[in-house]
Amino acid sequence: MTETPGVAASGARAAAAATNYGIISTGDGATIDSRTVHLPAEAFTAPAEVVAAGGLTNLPAPHSPVFVGRRADMAELSAAMSDGPPTTPAVVHGLGGMGKSTLALHFAHHHRSRYNPIWWIPAETPSSITHALADLAARLNPYAHLTTGNSAEGAAWALNWLQTHEGWLLVFDNAESPGDLESVIGPLTTGRHLITSRRSTGWHRLAKPLALRTLPSEAAVDMLTRIIEADDIEESDASSAAVLERIAAELGHLPLAMEQAAAYMQYTALTPEAYLERLRRYPARMFAASAPTGAVGESDNHRTIARIWQLSLRAITAEAPLAGEILRTFAWFSSEPVPRDVAHALHADPIMVDEALALLHTYSMITLTRRTFTIHRLVRTVTRTPDPADPHRAADAIVRAQQQAEQVLRRSLPDDPLSNVAGWARWRSLLPHIHALTDLISPEQDTEDTAAICLPTSVFLQREGHFDLAVGYAERAVTAFGELRGPDDPITFAARSFLASALRAAGDLERAVPLHLRNLADCERVLGPDHPDTLVARSNLAYLHALKGDVRDALELHRRNLADYARTLGPDHPHTLNARANLASSYRSAGDLARAVELHDQSLTDHERVLGPTHPETLTARSNLAYALQLAGEFDRAGALHERVLADRERVFGPSHPHTELARRLLTGAQEAQQARSGPGAD
Repeated sequence: MTETPGVAASGARAAAAATNYGIISTGDGATIDSRTVHLPAEAFTAPAEVVAAGGLTNLPAPHSPVFVGRRADMAELSAAMSDGPPTTPAVVHGLGGMGKSTLALHFAHHHRSRYNPIWWIPAETPSSITHALADLAARLNPYAHLTTGNSAEGAAWALNWLQTHEGWLLVFDNAESPGDLESVIGPLTTGRHLITSRRSTGWHRLAKPLALRTLPSEAAVDMLTRIIEADDIEESDASSAAVLERIAAELGHLPLAMEQAAAYMQYTALTPEAYLERLRRYPARMFAASAPTGAVGESDNHRTIARIWQLSLRAITAEAPLAGEILRTFAWFSSEPVPRDVAHALHADPIMVDEALALLHTYSMITLTRRTFTIHRLVRTVTRTPDPADPHRAADAIVRAQQQAEQVLRRSLPDDPLSNVAGWARWRSLLPHIHALTDLISPEQDTEDTAAICLPTSVFLQREGHFDLAVGYAERAVTAFGELRGPDDPITFAARSFLASALRAAGDLERAVPLHLRNLADCERVLGPDHPDTLVARSNLAYLHALKGDVRDALELHRRNLADYARTLGPDHPHTLNARANLASSYRSAGDLARAVELHDQSLTDHERVLGPTHPETLTARSNLAYALQLAGEFDRAGALHERVLADRERVFGPSHPHTELARRLLTGAQEAQQARSGPGAD
């Protein structure tokens, strides 16, 4: 034994050692308990020299064997995984419950013969990625847990192995952040990576994004039918198939939601009709319900739609509370695109709104474009359903969101739906959301905001020729304003006036006449004979007389109205221009065509001067003059005016608008009348 200078035993029967790699026992009762592990030489083989066993994988089994409606998505994913350099992974992103993991899992199982190993990596956190890679190292090298001190060293060993081998596939499931993967994926260029994530943005430097959409309607019904194994639901059973279609629509064709619904129906032996009834009556409980998945009857509650989205919202609102407010508010809108600027009504800081929208889009809770954003139907339904178990869906928060939705929508409506041409496109973009909001709120809950939405909506729908819908909105406005403001408030009179006009336009004169009469009497009594609203009421009644054939009464009221408008508002006020046009039409109806043509000509000149040549009211004035000229036999001038009206209305309204179609019919009628007047031999 070689002595080491300066190293000595501390006493009798003590041992001295400069360096010790084992156990030293001393004393009379000392025994040698050697637990040293003798590793074979292959335990220290470099990662580059380790060969993976054939078929090495840790892929979990799919949650459900039913996999439908994803043929195109699978083809797109396969192409993305085959084309381009291996260093460009594919990232399948979409809303929670869209089936991203299922698609990736089926892809991996389908290509088990193509890749080896295939390793499934839960990627929610950096530590979960590290542990999964350490597990891969242990499967590649059974001595890895002995030759590496911890998970980080095991992960490093696995990364070394991946760098020196080809043909493998790593699936990073449910990745929360592109940053968590960059340091892992960057050095690995010899195999393939597949990523799934709820995050739709931030991948441009790392991966090729593939957006996953909801299932087609037929595939959604097929999925429901297969899971519930409903032998009694056959293709010939149209009623049951229709119920399944309604369930699929209620669930927004979202795969996870339908999987849970079908499993619940199968477990509880509920008919589709009964399930649909419970879904509509108890939405919060049904969204949180799940069927048992194991032999002991344990349910998969952590995979319910409500639970998955609750976790997403927790992360979102922790970063930007305004994002949760936006989602709750616009859950009361429709699934159609919402103009982005509407959301800016929620906060004075536009940058905060932009960033909150971007965060919701990042987590796939909304789809965001440069001009609009949309919210999936089921996200809207769940978000506005109170649930005491979810802090983001407390009952008082839902009520506040509903009120806020009404206020935001009201402030977003353009002024003057009758004549403000520039606002018509905006109206058309907001109509789906008006319909959705008013459908979700019962009339008994109507507020000033609801009524103030319904009234101008009725006016715009009359402008668009949707008279039945216009009647419904006007009736709701009359009822709400009557209860909130009282029967003699001017806004109640205005609502009743538009209701009478909508009924008249819809052809229901029996209901329109008493409303017009009442409105005129009430306006004269409360507002006075010269008030603008009283003059409007008198004009409406005169127009009604003309429709009924009471030409003399109509002429008298229109003459009086024109004089009163000119006296109180001036000769160039739009109401005065309209009164002159109404009087001209009454002369035409009375057969005094000379006087009618004269007044229509003056009306057109005034409209062009005051409102411009292409204003909708100017187009109506030109059409009225053309028709009066046609009746007077001046076909050449009438035809030229009809042609101009048609061209202008096609440009202003579009080719299929009711006003455009009317112009087309009037032109055709004028041409036929001229041909008939000219005789059989005319061109």
